[in-house]
Formats: sequence, structure tokens, C-alpha cells
Amino acid sequence: MSLKQELASVGSALRRLSPVVVDVSPQIRFVLLQRYMEMSMRNGRLSLVSFGILMFGFAYEAPLLPRIAALAVLAGVYAVRIWRSRCMRAQLDPAEPRSDRVYDVLLVLASSAWGFAPFVLAPWVSALNLYCITYAAFVAIGLLGITYIAALPAAFVLVGCSVIPLLLYFATQGEFVLVVLALSTLVCTVALLSRAAASHGTLLQALEAERENAALVRELQHYRRALETENASLDSSLRAAARAADRDPLTGLFNRRHIAAFAAPLAALVREGKEEVTLCMVDVDHFKQVNDRHGHPVGDEVLRAVGALLGARLREGDCLARIGGEEFLIVLRQCDVSRGRRVAESVRRNVVASQIRTAAGEVPITISLGVAQWAAGESFDALIDRADRALYDAKHGGRDRVEIDGDDARRLTTGPMDFLPSRSVH
Repeated sequence: MSLKQELASVGSALRRLSPVVVDVSPQIRFVLLQRYMEMSMRNGRLSLVSFGILMFGFAYEAPLLPRIAALAVLAGVYAVRIWRSRCMRAQLDPAEPRSDRVYDVLLVLASSAWGFAPFVLAPWVSALNLYCITYAAFVAIGLLGITYIAALPAAFVLVGCSVIPLLLYFATQGEFVLVVLALSTLVCTVALLSRAAASHGTLLQALEAERENAALVRELQHYRRALETENASLDSSLRAAARAADRDPLTGLFNRRHIAAFAAPLAALVREGKEEVTLCMVDVDHFKQVNDRHGHPVGDEVLRAVGALLGARLREGDCLARIGGEEFLIVLRQCDVSRGRRVAESVRRNVVASQIRTAAGEVPITISLGVAQWAAGESFDALIDRADRALYDAKHGGRDRVEIDGDDARRLTTGPMDFLPSRSVH
């Protein structure tokens, strides 16, 4: 913003009787008014102390009572300004910030006291002290006025209200030296106000940059929150997709893909003899007849029920999956073939004893199971083939029974196998 534009802004503010510029955004004007009040309160305290030094230091020749009265009046004005400042802060609207007219008038009156001091004190003090009072007032007002860069019209008004009476005082004395002094004071005043205008322009640019940065930060935060929401949604979708990839959509059990991943790290444990793993291949007997007699929806209900019954007999470390149609696969960890057969018998009896309720009523269901123990050095696919052959033997041996793979049966050296009670878990 150029000096001409700044002066135009000051003129616009003065025409609207505002202590701050009016051709800026409400956010910046709100900040300017807050700084204006803070600085005027700080300057008010300094001005009160300086005026006391002026009255009781340089103007010691004047009667005591008037000096005390003048200081008391200035202190009273300052006290009222404090009260009005608090009211103004409470009522300041960020959307349409406005100054308090009473507060502004009191501030102008307090500043004018400096400029009219020489006229009042002239009859009682010597010429030398009077000149000291005059320039002490000018220096004080100049230093205090330059601090109002946050409210440039206020700086112009306050300096003018104090300096103009001083210039009039010099001019009315009729001495050439005092006229030169008045002109020098005027030049110095213009220089001070030009400095204030330049500083005010820099402040406006800084506040505008701060406002734009704040808006950019808010926009970036909005984008960040949107990105976090999108990432969370994507992560949820990916987890759902991963779950769907490992799960059977009908029963909610694991599928063949998950079983393969589950078995992969077990191969090394079995090969090194650190763990015994047994596989149970399960098939629902006469399931095609269930579909033909009651329809596929009832068949789906049966499969879901069988899956729940199978899972009820397993430990937390075991794995159950539906691998297709009416076939299920159970991986039993820390379990040899002998114990695996007992688990399979327990599962079979649990299914037989359960009443599977469907939309078509209760449907009696039996299952056949083939059991095989994972041998060291054997692939998982080969193990599945052996368990599947054992299941084939169970199906062709009358169904509703458990069969052990022939290789495992020949390796068994234990005596007759005891079956677990129907409601036991392994």
C-alpha cells in the first residue's frame, strides 16, 4: 500500500470518525481496534506519570492547588477510559468491529491537555521553564503518538490535538525565534507522522499476510481432516476386502485361501518335529437331497448351522474352513491322529445330536469325516488328498462315520481308541 493510499484510508476513517482504517477486512479492523485499546491504556499510564512530572517538575512555580486539580482531572479521565475500554472489549463484534465514541473523545481530551498546558501556565512560570514545558509536551506527545501505528487516524488526531495548540502558542508570541521554532516543530511533526504512516502500512501488510496464512492453515486442516476421513474409509474398505477375501460369504467361516495361508508356517514345525498337526475333511451326508426336498435357502441354513456346530468343538488355535459345497476342513494343532479321531467323533456326535431348525422345520443331518496326520516332509496338498481319501472311505462305508487314512492307521501302535463323550471338547 502506497503512502497516498494510506492517507486516503486515514481520510476515510476520519470522515467516519473511526480510530482505525475502514477499508480493510473486518478481521484486520478487529485486530487493529484491540491493539488500539491496549496501546491507549498503556500510553494512558505513561501520560499520567509524565504529566505529573511536568506539573511538579518544570511547572513548580505555578500554584499548587491548580496543578493538583489538573493532575486529578487527567487521572479521572483515565479512570473513565479504563471503564469504557472494558465495556468496548465486551461488546466488540468481530464481524463488524466499532469503536466507542465516548472512549475516543476522552482520549482526545487527555491529549489536548498537553497542547494547552503552556497557555494555562504562562502567567505563573518563567519563560525558560515555559519553553521547557512546551518541548517536554511536544516530545511526550510525539513519542506517545508514534506508538499508535495500529490505529493511524488515532495517531494523526492525537498528535494534532496536542501539537497544533503548541504551534499556535509559538505563533502568538510575536518573536521571530519562536516562529522559526514553530516551523521546526511542524516539520518534525510531519516527519513523525510520515514515519507512523510507513510503519502502519507495514503492519497492515503483516496482518493481511497473517490472515491469509491463517486461512491457508484452516484450508490445509480441512484437507487433512478430509484426507484422514478418506484414508480411514479406505482402510476400513481394505480391511473389509481382506476379510471378504479370506471368508466364505455364506457361513462366515474361513475359505480355502485362508487355510493355505494358515498351514504355510506349520509346514516347517511339522518337518522339524516341533508340532503334530491333524486334518479332518468333513462332508454333509445326503446334502443334495436337502436342497432337492426343501430348496437351496434351507440348504444354506443347514450349512450355516453345521459350520457353527463344527466350530463349537474346536480350540482357539485350530482352524475351520468351508472349502466348497457341503465340504469343510478342520486343521487341529498340537494333535496326533489318535486324538484327531476322537475329536472327529466328538464333532460327528454333536452334529447328529443337534436339532437343526430351518424355515422348513427341523432337518436331521449327519456328517462323514476323513482324518489324516501331517507327516514330516509331506506337502499340505498331499495331506489334503489323504484326508479326502479317508473321507471317501467314510462315505462309501455307510456315511455318518469317521475314517482314518490308511497310512496313519498302519502307523498307529496304540490299543483300541476311546471316544470322547459327545459334549466334550479336545
